[in-house]
Amino acid sequence: MSESSEIKQTHRSEGPAAPSRARIAVLVGVLCVTYMISQFLRSSTGVISPDLARELNLAPQSLGVLSGAFFFAFAASQIPVGLMLDRYGARMTSSLLIIFAIAGCLLFASAHSLFWLSAGRILMGIGCSSLLMAPLMIYTRWFAPERFSTLSGIHIAAGTLGGIFATAPLAMIAEWAGWRAAFTGTAAFTLLMGVLVWLIARDAPPGRKSQHLLREGAAESLWQSLMGFGAVLRNPSLAPLLILQFVGLGVAATLLGLWASPYLHDIHGLDGPARGYVLLIMAAFSAAGMLFWGRLDIPFDSRKKPIMLGAAICAVMMIAIAALKAPGLLVVTVLFAMIGFCHGYTVIAIAHGRAIFPDHLVGRGISLLNMGGMAGAGTMQYIAGLIIGQFAAPGMPAPAVAYRTLFGFLAACLVLALLVYSRIADIRPGHFATDELRHERH
Repeated sequence: MSESSEIKQTHRSEGPAAPSRARIAVLVGVLCVTYMISQFLRSSTGVISPDLARELNLAPQSLGVLSGAFFFAFAASQIPVGLMLDRYGARMTSSLLIIFAIAGCLLFASAHSLFWLSAGRILMGIGCSSLLMAPLMIYTRWFAPERFSTLSGIHIAAGTLGGIFATAPLAMIAEWAGWRAAFTGTAAFTLLMGVLVWLIARDAPPGRKSQHLLREGAAESLWQSLMGFGAVLRNPSLAPLLILQFVGLGVAATLLGLWASPYLHDIHGLDGPARGYVLLIMAAFSAAGMLFWGRLDIPFDSRKKPIMLGAAICAVMMIAIAALKAPGLLVVTVLFAMIGFCHGYTVIAIAHGRAIFPDHLVGRGISLLNMGGMAGAGTMQYIAGLIIGQFAAPGMPAPAVAYRTLFGFLAACLVLALLVYSRIADIRPGHFATDELRHERH
């Protein structure tokens, strides 16, 4: 055998070539932009909620039900999504479910009652239920463990741009063409991204897909897959993380996704575009916070410490806005921005959750944690509607005391969740429940 032949044979024996940077960039880019749809839809009722309340004569409790319908549907989908991710892969799961999001946008755009608006939100929640978990599974297989926090931070920060589009841009489109036209356009864009996910996304780098999926998912029977949830539920670190996800995402969704906009309307008299600009600032700081906090686990050499720091600062900011009797618009904007920025600690919380599960339970584990977060968002939005409804009649502005009570309630919930989470065992960056993939990659 010639020397050149020996070199070629050696290269073949070393395994498949690493994917090019361009391919990785396209893959991550498509997944991030698709996740923007989920963030947009979950927050989309916020800036238009005063318009919906006025047009359809909705009470505060009804707004809570409407916004929460997305989160409850999203949460209820997580167990089947976890099974689908582990058995059939991220690409197949997200490509199929996104069809529901398209249908939900079209139904919402044509609805004329709370029932059909809520039905549209339910379909949106089902359709978006895999757009975070599926990419996180793909990142787990494409990248080394120590890069997971950074990549999840980039993904969620990029997705937060969808939340930004649900602020001032949505308000301007709604004022120019109407909110119905905005959701019809969203359906068309979602269809485009669904096609791109199917064409571009892959569950693992070339040469590794069949090895991982056959070993971890397809070889399991449905009964074995269901029993895997038992192993997930027996993990002692699950309950504190579930509580933190329940409250952490619930607080963020209640503020940015729904009640910050009515607060700005009722207390400061801002119209749609003006409310959108304040929410835009909050969402932009939230995106920056995802990137900032997503990298802090390495310098802290801990996942627990930055989580506790970020959650504590969020609680302090909410206590401040609840305690101030008549804060000016500038003060409110700064406080909202700080809450959005410090909410980035949830990126590390996701990485902490991923780290407590072995590879063959990743889909079910992180989907269950995501279910807790989305259930918290729906529940806390509904409770927030009940709180505001105690002080305001349908279609009427709520007084300042209603919102101060709401902010105090959210702060108390976060403090209690933080106390529960403080008892969890820490995990250093780069450590997962198994080192199998790390050995394989290196």
